[in-house]
Amino acid sequence: MNLEPVPLDRSGRSAARLRRDPRLPVAMTCSLRIGNGPWRPASMVDLSRSGFRIAWLPSGSVGRPMWVRIPGLEAVPATIRWRDLRGVGCQFERPLDSAVIDHLARRCWRG
Repeated sequence: MNLEPVPLDRSGRSAARLRRDPRLPVAMTCSLRIGNGPWRPASMVDLSRSGFRIAWLPSGSVGRPMWVRIPGLEAVPATIRWRDLRGVGCQFERPLDSAVIDHLARRCWRG
């Protein structure tokens, strides 16, 4: 039996198969708050019902809880799930409603 470690497939195609919801490309500025820190602006580059990706976040480790304020919505809790050269992936504590995603995608579509 082969018990050698297998590298994680981090390709976009592999990640897309594992996602719960499709990602929509957006271009918007949101606000993030990690722990009790200050609110900071961030560039959101994609969005789905279950989460989002921001272009860059200088602090915050994987697994850390945070709050995100998306223009037009109240602040919602999320968790940092991954970070790499493409940005920082976060998961909402509770998925957003489909109508909210549709509205934001129309308003902030990047395509």
